[in-house]
Amino acid sequence: MCGIFGYIGPRNPSKICLSGLKQLKYRGYDSAGIAGILEGKIVACKEVGKIDSLENALKEQPMRMDLAISHTRWATHGKPSKENAHPHFDEAESIAVVHNGIIENHFALREMLQSKGRKFYSDTDTEVIAQLISHFYQGDFLAAVQQALALLKGFWGIALIHKDHPHQIIAAARENPIAIARDPKCSESFVSSDANAFCEPNLDVMFLRNNEIARITPGKIEVFDQNSSPVSKNMERFAGGNSATSKNGYPHYMLKEIFEQPETIQQAFHGRLVPEFGTVEFEDLTLTPSDLLAVQRIVILACGTSWHAGGIAASLLEDKARIPTQAEIASEFRYKNPILSQDTLVIAISQSGETLDTIAAVREVKSKGAKVLALCNVRNSTLTREADCTLYLKAGPEISVCSTKAFTSQLTVLSLFTLLMARLRHMSKEEGHAFLSEIQQLPQKVERILHNHEAIQKLAKKYAKFNSFFFLGRHYMFTTSLESALKLKEISYINAQGYPAGEMKHGPIALVDPELAVVGLCGNTHTLEKMISNLMEIKARGGPLLVFAPEGTPEIEKVATDVLYLPPICDELASILYSVATQLLAYYIALERGTDIDHPRNLAKSVTVE
Repeated sequence: MCGIFGYIGPRNPSKICLSGLKQLKYRGYDSAGIAGILEGKIVACKEVGKIDSLENALKEQPMRMDLAISHTRWATHGKPSKENAHPHFDEAESIAVVHNGIIENHFALREMLQSKGRKFYSDTDTEVIAQLISHFYQGDFLAAVQQALALLKGFWGIALIHKDHPHQIIAAARENPIAIARDPKCSESFVSSDANAFCEPNLDVMFLRNNEIARITPGKIEVFDQNSSPVSKNMERFAGGNSATSKNGYPHYMLKEIFEQPETIQQAFHGRLVPEFGTVEFEDLTLTPSDLLAVQRIVILACGTSWHAGGIAASLLEDKARIPTQAEIASEFRYKNPILSQDTLVIAISQSGETLDTIAAVREVKSKGAKVLALCNVRNSTLTREADCTLYLKAGPEISVCSTKAFTSQLTVLSLFTLLMARLRHMSKEEGHAFLSEIQQLPQKVERILHNHEAIQKLAKKYAKFNSFFFLGRHYMFTTSLESALKLKEISYINAQGYPAGEMKHGPIALVDPELAVVGLCGNTHTLEKMISNLMEIKARGGPLLVFAPEGTPEIEKVATDVLYLPPICDELASILYSVATQLLAYYIALERGTDIDHPRNLAKSVTVE
């Protein structure tokens, strides 16, 4: 879960790389570093912490470079420290490497190299790459890289430089993305783990496939396969440009993104509704109505928050479209031997489009012949290139690690897709009109919740003292409770669990006491009476109860310690409103406890390691 950026050309390489790293800061916050070549020597600077620390160090002691590679790290092997920060070097400091991924056989390779007298200086798996290439180097940098990579097991995106080759960067990929860009009007080239980090307008971009290696010079890019044979690659025009964002006066990106949700939800359905037929159409959906009618089963693959969206969508697709659907955690699914028939549609969900477990699972199901429909927020990402077609969230950049607006956009797009599938089957036009009307009311109802943020903040101040939480719900609200608990634990570091309310009496109710805060999500009218009974069981055992309930249900007040009323909405869309409310609750509790809300400890925005 690390970010790579490199530059070779006439401009200041350190400045260009710092700009690129800032676009990649979602990839890691543990450390950052840069290395280049000057007068036949490797020069480098590494700092623990965020990219700002590296930028400040370079301001205090500017470094001239002929070219540069840089890195922002989320630690996998070795704790965050200057020694473990990238770039890493061989013993003679003739080679520098930056790496995203994991070398699975690094222990054996390290022992082999140490037996030959090589000395190591870090705890990372990445250092093995530099030391192994140095071991094979006899004047041909590309050949040494090829020999070394043939011995590596695992997955990687890497960029390398050698002091004896001051006019080239070597890049290679296996399972992890590497994008390479060049400006056709001037002699400069770029390399990155994410094409969206290229801020220059009108670049020509290519993406390395598995086991491909590129030799990058200012005006030329050569690509080779693992047998050293040249590979012809097509370049595509990438209209980049500065994608810098600001907090727009908000104290945190997370709060800004929470308050953007009325707009992002509307963007998710804008231009996709067909009111006269009570259905929707997607501009990027290449599957035909015949293809969709042939679908008899749906498998949803995702991780984390996206998996929660998939779980809610699975219930929605079964309820509305009557299609058997299962939501699978991608990191578990990829190690199954799944049964996928020709009438199975796979939906893969990833905000970034770079989630390694989801991409690996997609590759597995595609090898079995399944069609893959992606839901993604980032164009040119790996998932969008691997899938058969993509439905874009249109949520705009999401900067905070804790996902908010992307989640509600996922739910909105999945609701639209469900409507499409249902109308192709048994749902009447009148039912379609009714569901569309509910979707169109979402932005205004979310606005009402956001307008009530002071009441939620007041509740957060009261409940911030608790160190353990249960979030309870039934049907759609159960999966919503999982997401609500995740939001709280991510940014406040509180032990929070989501649970089906009806299951509490089968064991977890033993944990209920005055020190356990229980949040009841009563957003599904179909299960409301049962939910109230479950909450009564909590009250009888002295547990403090914070309940989120629809307006017009005053009976809740007889059970709850505190109540927050939300606008009424159909059960199928209630997860969106209740998630916005619990996002605010999590935010204000974290604010009260003084945590780093946008960059919570141990987390990164995009999970690109297994």
